[in-house]
Amino acid sequence: MSMRLISVTLLAVAAASPAAAHPHVFIDTAFDLIFDDAGLLTGVQVEWTYDELYSLLLVEENELDQDSDGIPEPQRLNAFAGGDVDWAAGFPGDFSVTVDGLDQALAPPADHSADWRDGRYVTTHVMTLSDPVSPDGKVVVARSYDPTYFVAYDVPTAPGVIGQTGCDLRRERADRAAAQAEYGDALAAVDMSSDPFEVVDLPDIGVMFADSFILSCDPDS
Repeated sequence: MSMRLISVTLLAVAAASPAAAHPHVFIDTAFDLIFDDAGLLTGVQVEWTYDELYSLLLVEENELDQDSDGIPEPQRLNAFAGGDVDWAAGFPGDFSVTVDGLDQALAPPADHSADWRDGRYVTTHVMTLSDPVSPDGKVVVARSYDPTYFVAYDVPTAPGVIGQTGCDLRRERADRAAAQAEYGDALAAVDMSSDPFEVVDLPDIGVMFADSFILSCDPDS
């Protein structure tokens, strides 16, 4: 899913004024933080709803609509569930949980399901924390984003909490204008004079466009 941008593309973008980040896939995200009976944060349940164009590409490339009626067959959807997150080992999964500013290791996605809603591919999975953590007295922040911003993740509805009462997630919106400006500066600093087709890495730009969701819990609830 996360892909490095090719420098010839960056050249075209950088030539524009002002330069603008341009994701290629758009996903609406819904998620819930998961707690166990001991009150420890153990993982996150994630639902992605892909944009219509990429949904069609997924269906066509994976032959999920055998009768060509525009609706993939449920059995083929079920068989493909999880195929969209078949990432290389160590990839963080376009989702981050930090505790007091430190990234928490997440296990690869599991418990996959897939659906088709209003012409869009919908998939769910669960990622567990390698080390469950108590949120007491700590700052827990969740973000859904692709570091390269090839994929744009939006969180249109408020996320929730499973297994713990009296907790919610406060949205801290990203400053998109500032992110665009910083992205333009990063593009301008890329030296593509030697080989315009060289594959280059940009810094972690995706996080600049990502809303932050800060966990708060009422200890008396």
